[in-house]
Amino acid sequence: MSDQDYVAFLNKANEDPSKGATSSTGTTGAATNNQGTRKKFRATQEGVEVPGPIAKVCGKGDVSFYASDADEPFEAVALRWDEGGKGLPDEEEFAALIEHWDPKNAEVEIMDPVDWDRNGQYGEVVDAVTEAGQGNDVRVYRVVRDGVRVEYWVVTTEGKGKGAKLVGAKALAVES
Repeated sequence: MSDQDYVAFLNKANEDPSKGATSSTGTTGAATNNQGTRKKFRATQEGVEVPGPIAKVCGKGDVSFYASDADEPFEAVALRWDEGGKGLPDEEEFAALIEHWDPKNAEVEIMDPVDWDRNGQYGEVVDAVTEAGQGNDVRVYRVVRDGVRVEYWVVTTEGKGKGAKLVGAKALAVES
């Protein structure tokens, strides 16, 4: 098998299984870009700085990978979040914040970090998020992308009110 054949095989294997399927509205149910692939959720915003502890852990070898069928790296999260004195967003607010294509119907589950990381594999990630939030509450948001792909967002708030940020790390998981 040539390198080109192998690359073509990998590209075909990584295609969205629902590609080409239509719903009653005539779309696949997800926002797509010009190439027809699903839009990525927004993790950072221009002008919003990623805190040092998070930047450090997201660039750190095997610690910065989420173990699943995909073994994807953790990415930094830094978004403006007017928390209005309530702390972290609810499911729908979170979906809108990350620019989910359908926030009202997004499959978002809020988890406690201890329940998410039962084996203690990601303690360094949770610790970095806790440090960035200066002890504020840390939550894990599990967001379903499609059939077997989900994203885990380990986040906290940094600051209060209109000047607050939602900061943390996220990783894609393939759960088959």
